[in-house]
Amino acid sequence: MSCREVKEIIQLYMDNELDARSTLEVQRHIESCPGCSHLLETYLKQDQALKQSARSEMIDSNRVRENILAAIAKETRRPKIGWLLPAWKRVAVIAILAVSATFLFFQSGWLLDIKESVYAAVAADHADHCSIEAVMGAITDSQELNRLAAAYGKMGATPDLSRFGYVNPRGRTCKVDGIEFLHLVYYNQDKQPLSLFVRPHASDLIANELTVIQKDNYEVASISRSGVDLLIVSSLDEKLAEEITRAVAAQL
Repeated sequence: MSCREVKEIIQLYMDNELDARSTLEVQRHIESCPGCSHLLETYLKQDQALKQSARSEMIDSNRVRENILAAIAKETRRPKIGWLLPAWKRVAVIAILAVSATFLFFQSGWLLDIKESVYAAVAADHADHCSIEAVMGAITDSQELNRLAAAYGKMGATPDLSRFGYVNPRGRTCKVDGIEFLHLVYYNQDKQPLSLFVRPHASDLIANELTVIQKDNYEVASISRSGVDLLIVSSLDEKLAEEITRAVAAQL
């Protein structure tokens, strides 16, 4: 593949939209071409700056919760004229508030034993790194990957996802939202790469039951099993994401 061809599709490569063959050809060219390697690095820095800018504009959910609670507290200090409403209206208001509160709790993760920021962080890490593993110095040696899988996931070997078409795992250790994980990336000839994050269990990290949350157009599936926290990030539909997560959990 020539420099001109790489420059034409480098954005698709960064966005992880190339097929497996084209991705491999671009990776090989970048590894041997200083000019294109520098171009990729420049684009990555620009992309990271844009993402950082977008993240800085996101509403702080904790602040929103505090504002809501403060508003409720302020409201309760006012004269309770509302309780002069007819009984049927009071019941209707209470029912609406109860449903709204339940929805808010489930949406925010307050009733689930999860740390929502971790889900957003693994989705971002997947988007940032899964298509440029060669540049990031990922580990490909199977023995070293097995050692890391044993250390972080108490597994005898890296999970086998070949029946789903995902092979050739590459790995690295990383900190996501301040939490250290083993990050494994699997490749599929017909689908986008899949990321698997694993670490020893932390009680405040994720729910024990299988949970699937959509973050930044990715399905993030998680489960805690056998003293291990597992998160899988993919572009798959929810059903297949759940199936793969259960298959990996069975190997823990």
